[in-house]
Amino acid sequence: MTRKDLIRAFSIGQRQAWRAITVCIAYDVIAAMIAMTTAIYIRNTLQGAVSPPMITALYAIELAVAMAASLVITGVYRQVWRHTSAGDLRRIIQAALLANLIFLPIMFLTNRLEGFFRSSIFIEVPILITIMIAGRLASRARATGQLLAAFRSPDEDKPPAILVGSASKISSTLRELENSSEGVPVRPLAIIETSGDYTGRAISGIQVLGDLSKLQESMSIMTTRYSTPPWIAMVGSTLDREIMDSVLDIAAKYKATVQRIRADGEFNHDAVEPTDLLTRPERNLDRVNVSKLISGARVFVTGAGGTIGSELVRQCASYGPAEITLYDNSEYNLYEIDMYMGRHFPNVQRRALLGDVREANRLKTAIRHAKPDIILHAAALKHVPLMETNPNEAILTNVEGARLAAGYAAEFNVKNFVFISTDKAVQPSNVMGASKRAAELYIQALAPTNPQTNFAIVRFGNVLGSAGSVAPLFERQIKEGGPVTVTDEDMTRYFMSVEEASSLVLQASALSSTSEHSEAFLYVLDMGDPVAIVELAERMIRLKGYRPGKDIDIVFTGLRPGEKLSETVFYPKEDVSKTSVDGVLAAKSTYKDLDKLMPTLDAMIEAARNRERTLSLDLLANLAPELAISDPTEVSNEPLIQTQSKYPSGSNVLKIRPRNKTANR
Repeated sequence: MTRKDLIRAFSIGQRQAWRAITVCIAYDVIAAMIAMTTAIYIRNTLQGAVSPPMITALYAIELAVAMAASLVITGVYRQVWRHTSAGDLRRIIQAALLANLIFLPIMFLTNRLEGFFRSSIFIEVPILITIMIAGRLASRARATGQLLAAFRSPDEDKPPAILVGSASKISSTLRELENSSEGVPVRPLAIIETSGDYTGRAISGIQVLGDLSKLQESMSIMTTRYSTPPWIAMVGSTLDREIMDSVLDIAAKYKATVQRIRADGEFNHDAVEPTDLLTRPERNLDRVNVSKLISGARVFVTGAGGTIGSELVRQCASYGPAEITLYDNSEYNLYEIDMYMGRHFPNVQRRALLGDVREANRLKTAIRHAKPDIILHAAALKHVPLMETNPNEAILTNVEGARLAAGYAAEFNVKNFVFISTDKAVQPSNVMGASKRAAELYIQALAPTNPQTNFAIVRFGNVLGSAGSVAPLFERQIKEGGPVTVTDEDMTRYFMSVEEASSLVLQASALSSTSEHSEAFLYVLDMGDPVAIVELAERMIRLKGYRPGKDIDIVFTGLRPGEKLSETVFYPKEDVSKTSVDGVLAAKSTYKDLDKLMPTLDAMIEAARNRERTLSLDLLANLAPELAISDPTEVSNEPLIQTQSKYPSGSNVLKIRPRNKTANR
């Protein structure tokens, strides 16, 4: 948008605001005239008296003039009617009383109260207040369906805050929170409204001080008034990068707490999280087809206690499945998600099974007894440096676990199977990514031979907030006073929220159900542009009220084993297209022959079971030409040439070279 467009938009917004104000003033002025006329009529009827029409009209006009003055003095004309609150109602009563105080001397000066019964005022005031309040409550009821919530008062003991967001989102969020048992978590002092259309008015009784350009001035005034900086409460969807950075810079100057206020089914209000700092809003994927898929279905989730698995369980439960089977090898994680389900979804039938996806008999028995319609395979080992030093464990969990789960899905005619992969599986430079790529290849080869099961693969970017992700690490380092460690100033990553990641899994399952092809399609969320890790660190530091490089240092530590500076989500050879769901991309790639793939896969898994590290790495590298991983235990500066193994490979033997920063660029 050009500067000219911005000026035009601002002018339009100002004209609309003044039109609304004019209508509001006219309503209250006319209400005063009606109230006075009605009061005189009632008084005359009760006393059997008659007032000349001209006198009645004069008093009605004088009260109208007094009301106009009172509206300006009290600021009632600034109120946005559909956002009326308890504070607004108090000011309306004050305005009505003040109007009558102004009216009396005016009336005395004009005709010395001739023909006016003073008792009429006691009739007129309640009528006037009733008409003024009724109009506002009717407007609120029409816009929101909520009427009585306007009578509630804010809690003075709660921390003072300046609200930042759009008028509609601030109003709806405050309304939902006011109707909850907890109420609004802060005491709003003022509003910074992002569109600039409501400057000088009031929303839910809270003054709109202006757009974001007024935030710093507002913080200065409020800090002086309250002797402590108020919170900055972000309300609504994610703001763009420039706006968010501006907010965080101002918060850092005043050491102010930044809070994200949102209302959901449980009316939770949480601190701003890294997902709020992305350069794009979170995607809300299509729910209709997912609901059709999950509702009444039997769902089996592996890794159900993990970050992704538990969110999958929560989302599935919200669609009303017939049963959910929770399968996890962590006793604590399984206990936690099972207890959560008991509290929040007591009507959803569930079974909690302790087991490892690497244990064939246990997994097979669990799937056979559960008889699932859908298997969501979230179980995995994903920590890149740890998998570099424990490659056999990565192979057994990420490859063998996926092979067993997918194989049993085909054997028991499970309708839908979704495998969770990663962008690190594209041109992998580490064991974790290579193991995920090997599992992708197996599922792609298995799918055409088992058309009764709809196989799908999803590739995640970095999931913010998941266990082991960069955000919790930065959070802890900032809390400890720094420094924040970033591997390289040029490192970038694609990011997605836990909710987006889990929604993508369910969306992939729904899309695969409608596909006419037997291949296993790859699905990826359109995550926008990659985010520089150092920028994420800087914004998180500002989020906590600190200044990067001054209050909290950022230290560059160098790439860890297996890391790359940047990731991609597709291979060049993959045929990428849009799907019917906005924000979800699909890729189709050529798949290997299953009979040719199996010998190498079997040999690699057997080597991993026997803890033959070099051999298992050799076979992992031979599964696909694009794999180029190395053994971190090697320290030689010379390239290492792998010898041909005694097991069939199905592809050329690759050279495995020590990693270096240049190669990973």
